[in-house]
Amino acid sequence: MNSSILAVLYIFFGIAWWGFALTCGFPLTLLLILSRNFRSAFFSWFYTVIFEPSVKTIIDVARKKTFKILEDSIGDRNSLVPLEVLEIGVGQGPNLKFYPENCKLTVLDKNKFFEKFFSKNKNEYPHISYQNTIIQPAERMRGIDDNSFDVVVSTYLHCSCDDSVAVLREVKRVLKPGGKYLFMDHVAFPEGDIGLSIQRFVNPLWKLIFNGYHLDRNVSGKIREAGFSDVHFQKHVIGNVHAYLFRHMVLGIATK
Repeated sequence: MNSSILAVLYIFFGIAWWGFALTCGFPLTLLLILSRNFRSAFFSWFYTVIFEPSVKTIIDVARKKTFKILEDSIGDRNSLVPLEVLEIGVGQGPNLKFYPENCKLTVLDKNKFFEKFFSKNKNEYPHISYQNTIIQPAERMRGIDDNSFDVVVSTYLHCSCDDSVAVLREVKRVLKPGGKYLFMDHVAFPEGDIGLSIQRFVNPLWKLIFNGYHLDRNVSGKIREAGFSDVHFQKHVIGNVHAYLFRHMVLGIATK
């Protein structure tokens, strides 16, 4: 579909969404604003049951591409030695099927309501040795020792966290020397693109429904400036019309 036509359609979508949120959907909007607990519970349900299944096919292309970067980066490892992995912002566990064999996986998420969805999902992937679930924000990973993990994984984390700089500092702390940080996030449209204006227009509602997720962030610079010894980025653009608001993505790997 022509990008100009698509932008116009999403302008109308944004107007309609705001209209609904302030009229028929106002009770839900008010609950999401007033109750952090309700917002977290609603998001875990909405993301797992409604949103993720609707975009799973197109997002899995990016997930597969991201984990191929990890595979290429650790291809010469001894596969008999377990890979110690920490995934931060694990949600319901949509990345599990992409993990390499012989992983010892610890997961962390600040939203306790995702745990029941993750617990059900993890049983489908016996190739992963599940270690522990930690309910904590990634900015303050208390109880995790320095130099503990071979790999830290995050997808769609920096668009939702409170402080990317603090997250990256913690990632570096818990990684072993030479350890890898694998990341995937959606980013803002380029400056001057009508898509960026649309992202900013719907962003307040998006943050409510998605519990703090921002459509218009750019994390690349923060990762580049975090002090890793080596950083590789790839841009990924989703062509599907349903993913217009989060079509621009960055994925890559950083070495401690």
